[in-house]
Amino acid sequence: MAEEQPIPDDIRAQAKALGLDQLTDADLRRFMKAAQVAQSRRAVLDTRSLSAADEPSHVYRLG
Repeated sequence: MAEEQPIPDDIRAQAKALGLDQLTDADLRRFMKAAQVAQSRRAVLDTRSLSAADEPSHVYRLG
């Protein structure tokens, strides 16, 4: 079995900034993987033509 890499301090800092400072090392590894996947997905989006007005609104109205 391959030895696992230590968790980088910047990943621990990101998790703590999000209120996730109680995570185990296994959970932090999942956090790192999810952050990498999210970054790779954002990298392929063409956002040059988008403005703040293009952000979907999460306002719900009754009636």
